[in-house]
Amino acid sequence: MTTTVYFNDRYTASAHAAEPTRKSGLIAATLGDHPEVRLADPAAHRDQALVHLAEVHDARYLEAIRTGEPFELAESQGFGWDPGIYTMAVEHAAGQVAAVNEVLTTGARIAGSLSSGQHHARRDEGVGFCTFNGLAASTGEAFRLGAERVLVLDFDAHGGGGTRSVTDPERVIQVDVTVSPFDLWEPTTANDHFELAEADDYLPAIDRALNHASGIGAVDLVIYNAGMDPVNARVGAAELAERERRVADWAATADVPVAYLLAGGYLWGGFDWDDIVALHRLTIDTFVN
Repeated sequence: MTTTVYFNDRYTASAHAAEPTRKSGLIAATLGDHPEVRLADPAAHRDQALVHLAEVHDARYLEAIRTGEPFELAESQGFGWDPGIYTMAVEHAAGQVAAVNEVLTTGARIAGSLSSGQHHARRDEGVGFCTFNGLAASTGEAFRLGAERVLVLDFDAHGGGGTRSVTDPERVIQVDVTVSPFDLWEPTTANDHFELAEADDYLPAIDRALNHASGIGAVDLVIYNAGMDPVNARVGAAELAERERRVADWAATADVPVAYLLAGGYLWGGFDWDDIVALHRLTIDTFVN
């Protein structure tokens, strides 16, 4: 049985060259003959993604990203604006919406998208190289399809304060382990969990987070923000591979579907593109149906 992973060339439409705007194409190029992965185009979900993005973001901000004006909003995520920014950000959201739709309508247990750059974006601005919060938009797709509660499992190196700021904590539970003080947030319900971990305590922190998730009651879906940027904070690749195994095993034991996306992975710290691709392949190769 194959796992569907969503991607098309619009994921890399921006002229701005940075890891979130380029890595999906490099990862996709390694998946053409993967025996357990089916690459799929999320274009059919674009219109629905736009509906959900309009629920997440205010109209002035969406228009700024589309047109480039006012420029301070159009470039608020940290990218120099070009027309492809809007195309790219919408498509990354469409891919995540498609992955949610896949697991909630077809019986597939796992689906993924080569999406990134989402969890810092606020309602009225981009933050930290995140333009649109397609992660939050995809929770809207889950609710449209009848889900009652969604767990966002965010193991990017940085906090997911953007997602927490634009979702309902009664319906979207957020469990977050970070190794960086960027975009921290405070839990407002007992179901949420946030931990700023040390690199040498990373896997125990992941275990604490998963144990917490086991105690929150039933959820209809896990959206997994699988960041590889902890490696830039001295968490080793072997530990990240083990993290993916533990998350996959936890989800299988909980019998809950997973829609994943590929969050932070950066070149700084002496890494090259082959390293980034190999790190993200850990997620893809671990999460198969």
